[in-house]
Amino acid sequence: MEFRKIKNLRKEKKITLTELGEKTGYSASFLSQIERGTNRPSLEALRKIADSLGVTVAYLLANEAPQVIQDEETSEHGYKVIRNSSGTIYNPWQTNSTYYDTLFNLPVHTNNMVISKIYIDAQSSSSGKKIAHNLCEINYVLKGEATVELNDEVLILQEGDAIFLEAFTQHNILNATENELMLFTLQF
Repeated sequence: MEFRKIKNLRKEKKITLTELGEKTGYSASFLSQIERGTNRPSLEALRKIADSLGVTVAYLLANEAPQVIQDEETSEHGYKVIRNSSGTIYNPWQTNSTYYDTLFNLPVHTNNMVISKIYIDAQSSSSGKKIAHNLCEINYVLKGEATVELNDEVLILQEGDAIFLEAFTQHNILNATENELMLFTLQF
């Protein structure tokens, strides 16, 4: 995973790698490796870098999603759908020998980051009606098929598809099938 966004922000702010290193306590070499994707930063390292650049960790990660075809990008309506057209399911927590299923709340600047695995029974919904809240939300379909109600639209998401919802976007997630629906959800 490359963090080009760090390099772009650093250059926008006219900060050298050495200067960013002084602010974060990391070497210029380490920061360069992060920008090029040859070294994966810890959450703590991302937090220090984000603080030094005046952004949130979520902002740095926002464009670091897996490279999939985005056949529907309608942010003016308060959401963006990312389709998994490759047929493979992206799981950022899996290695050759270990499978991570980590769920936690993490304070991020003035907001809260909530990561959840959500199970929705057959013929059920997440809330029973459209709701809106003050957090942005990413829902990734791990298993099953999700029907997402948005304002006057209804979207169907398959395994491997994801949707980004801006804060205060009215939505309801339904499982209209006879099979279990499992979602990975990030709210921030």
